[in-house]
Amino acid sequence: MSEDLERKTTPWFTGGFDWEGVAAALALLLVALLLGWLWDPLFWVGFAAMISALLAARWSNRTAPDLADGIIAPCDGIVVSVTRTDAPGELRMSGAETTRIRISSSPASTNRLYAPIAGSLESLITEEGENSTPIAMRPDADGLAVSYLMFESRTQQVGVRIATGGLGPRQEIEVETGDILRLGRVFGKRRLGGWCDIYVPASVGQLIWPGQTLIGGETVLGRLRSDTDEEDFDVSGEAGELPLGAIEDDTFDEDDYPEPDEADTPDDPAVLLARLKEATKNKPED
Repeated sequence: MSEDLERKTTPWFTGGFDWEGVAAALALLLVALLLGWLWDPLFWVGFAAMISALLAARWSNRTAPDLADGIIAPCDGIVVSVTRTDAPGELRMSGAETTRIRISSSPASTNRLYAPIAGSLESLITEEGENSTPIAMRPDADGLAVSYLMFESRTQQVGVRIATGGLGPRQEIEVETGDILRLGRVFGKRRLGGWCDIYVPASVGQLIWPGQTLIGGETVLGRLRSDTDEEDFDVSGEAGELPLGAIEDDTFDEDDYPEPDEADTPDDPAVLLARLKEATKNKPED
């Protein structure tokens, strides 16, 4: 990877625009010019629509971390809250307690969505939005375009709820139920920002906090734990108690050590006392 970066003349150029978005922006620019010819203020209306089309088409290449059991952010945004709650029924997750990580994305965020874990897509439900709701001001507002995806890896489940405004083609899911995805693979697009709720097992250690900025496809949220793993961390990320008997198992019995050889320990008090008595007997009387 480092050699490839050295060969690139512009390693900082890792983003771009979807071609359909660029075409839409050019068409809106032409409309803006025509409106401006009719009345000058109307030009700015068309110009704002052109900027919106470019923002909706913006994407960026991301490099996922090398973690087989990692959980990463599926989109760009800011962490709004981290709370214990039950997952919505649409995600079809098991009855285990979950932690919800709520992320808010601005309209200027990149549009790609990334697989939060390496595993299979077990469930997918999409709901069409309403044109009367162009912006997702609240995560649970009526009329939003919403997608529910549930990923599974080694019996561990992670649910993702994607929500955005209902006006226009705002969401595009490019995977189907049963597909196997590697960590960080692009599975769809969400245009002009919105909300993303990630439901992870409550046993996952918290590696993020409210107010933190996330980079989709790269920022690590936590790590999956199998049923056989020791619960060394709770959901707040603090160290837990050691398992019962952990200290006893690591304690050595004094019988494990061999008795020292007297020949190897000339400074032993018993040996010195014996030598002193022998010297006293051999000493001539005054």
